[in-house]
Amino acid sequence: MSTNTPETSRYTALIIKLLWLTPILIMGVLIVACNKISPGSFSGNINEGIIEYKVSFPEMGEESLTATLMPEIMIYAFKENAFASYFEAAGGVFKNRIIADRNLKTVEHQLKVFRKKVKVMMDETEVLQMLAEYPKMQVIETEVIDTIAGYPCQKAIIVFEDVEKSQIDVYYTKAIDMEKPNWCTQYHEIDGVLMAYEIVEFGIRMRLEAISVRPEKVMPDLLNPKEDFTPISKESMDVELSQLVETFEL
Repeated sequence: MSTNTPETSRYTALIIKLLWLTPILIMGVLIVACNKISPGSFSGNINEGIIEYKVSFPEMGEESLTATLMPEIMIYAFKENAFASYFEAAGGVFKNRIIADRNLKTVEHQLKVFRKKVKVMMDETEVLQMLAEYPKMQVIETEVIDTIAGYPCQKAIIVFEDVEKSQIDVYYTKAIDMEKPNWCTQYHEIDGVLMAYEIVEFGIRMRLEAISVRPEKVMPDLLNPKEDFTPISKESMDVELSQLVETFEL
């Protein structure tokens, strides 16, 4: 004999509906949550935005006067085939910007010291000549994966032909869509956006590590060459930078 009442049947029907709807509701919550996850976590690749790097100087004491004058942050604005890196030091007295366009195969290096504004403009041939002057290196890929600024990064080891030079650990990501992002740098063999790396210029060792990546529209003026800078040769720019470094070495 059945004991089901109309009220029991309604409860049973309600439970069945909830069993069907619960997975759908959970899926909806997951979709909303995923849409709120930070851009660098599990999202698709980006092709335009701003990367902020922390700058440190491993061979300088943090309390030294020279260290206090050096840049602390570098800004890297990028699109698919162009980028501009920028930092300033000594309270804005010294400003340095590099603008590179892979489509045009051009690089412009701008330097501002007080009111003095100079720049070097290089075409592809001149860029290749510059790269040939860097110490010869070999890139050794590893299977080490780390997360930097929310992005998966692969570790590579840089070994120099000059055995007196220390090897460098670098990390790069392919989760940012830039074709040959390092084409005009000493790391041109690495096919990925550098997220942690080192450079040595005029005897100063500088390490950069990404601390944030912001997918956003890059304003055109960030990637456009400036007209109010006086063109000079690369040799003259090297002299300017060398003198600037000597000023910082207090």
